[in-house]
Amino acid sequence: MRDPLPAAGRAVYMPRMVGPRPSCMHIVDLSGRDVAALAPCFAVRRKVFCEEQGIAESIEWDGLDTACAHVLLSVEGQPVGTARVRPLGADTVKIERIAVLKDRRTHGHGARLMRHILARADRDGHTAVLNAQTAVRGFYEKLGFVADGPEFEEAGIPHVHMTRPARKAKP
Repeated sequence: MRDPLPAAGRAVYMPRMVGPRPSCMHIVDLSGRDVAALAPCFAVRRKVFCEEQGIAESIEWDGLDTACAHVLLSVEGQPVGTARVRPLGADTVKIERIAVLKDRRTHGHGARLMRHILARADRDGHTAVLNAQTAVRGFYEKLGFVADGPEFEEAGIPHVHMTRPARKAKP
């Protein structure tokens, strides 16, 4: 069953079993122009990238957030994952700042977040690109991404550029 695609700023509730009891997964698409609404996204990113991975805040906060769409994934009202999507020309989007809290990484939340973003990219006929940390390259390969360049270092962490062509054309 395909996930429903909400209009920007509208929530989608998807029942899901997490542990022994039913849970509610909530995905919200946010405009980068509403900086106050992005606070939960920024909190997840700060915890994952700055605190856990040791990336300097001067690198994490690159000034591009207001030019991006943001996706926030919450479970039982608690933010657990986020990503931002930046347009690159008319037919390509770059998925960036993909983060899921450490204690939530084995629950399928990252895949759910990415499938939501990729469904929107497919609907709009957009190729998706990203710079994957090499440690999680296999995760993105399972989602259809293919490495298309050599490894490189970004923020002191090995990465590889990956691409996933659109699976549907614009109508």
